[in-house]
Amino acid sequence: MATDITHLWSRISSVKWEDAWIERLRFSGEQNLVIKKFPASRSIRLDLYTDTSTAKKVKKAFGGSIRPFNLATWKPPAPKKTSPLRIGGVLRIYGDKDRFKQEHGTGRGLPLLIPSGMAFGTGDHATTARCLQLLAEASIPLRSSGKPWSVLDLGCGSGILALAGEKLGAHKVLGCDFDATCVRISKENARLNKLTCARFLKADVLKWKARELGGSYDIVTANLYSTILTAAAPMITKAMKSGGTLILSGILAVEEKAILKTFSTLRHVKTLKRGKWAAVMLKKG
Repeated sequence: MATDITHLWSRISSVKWEDAWIERLRFSGEQNLVIKKFPASRSIRLDLYTDTSTAKKVKKAFGGSIRPFNLATWKPPAPKKTSPLRIGGVLRIYGDKDRFKQEHGTGRGLPLLIPSGMAFGTGDHATTARCLQLLAEASIPLRSSGKPWSVLDLGCGSGILALAGEKLGAHKVLGCDFDATCVRISKENARLNKLTCARFLKADVLKWKARELGGSYDIVTANLYSTILTAAAPMITKAMKSGGTLILSGILAVEEKAILKTFSTLRHVKTLKRGKWAAVMLKKG
């Protein structure tokens, strides 16, 4: 939670992105974000109560407007305590540094710390959680083979999928994002977890050059909007090794059929759904 609340950042958005905004803005503390809904409307208003510096950064990153705010007129809601996200008994994703330190050497599953930050991906959002679940599943035969394997994460956000891949044992890991802030935060999260294999670079999935990727990968993850997945489909498929796995998310359940048609050269393995979101696993060859 911001200690010096001086400004209010506001923005109107579509209600279908409500949960995505909750995750993206939760770095400021759950007490600081208020989402207002309007009767018979598909729009919501996001109000973030924060300090001057953060307000300016959020406006630069996400648009909207900011104005001075009198803290004396505001009563924040009570904070919530969150438990680690557990993925298939093999991963534990923490957002709380103190709890991570306390439980690091205990419990089942490999611990990974991804603090809330100005980058999408903490595991709380359905798209990220389902990607983690499919990543853990896809890694099983690779881990048991004893051979080196690799992960490419397109639209890496906080670096959570790439770092989870390294935790699971990948020997080569690359995360890409068009947002320099996401790349910086991913590198910070790698240092927090003392992970040294994963590399992160700034790259636009719609404009990248194949040589930037350093070859093809056993597992490719892409938690992106469906419009971006569709436009980048040829390059995404090219980045996969023969026999490789592709994990797609950021897809609304109603968009699943269209996405499967776009990637029809690949074999559909399974789809996981949660609420209005879908995550898809496909195989090459």
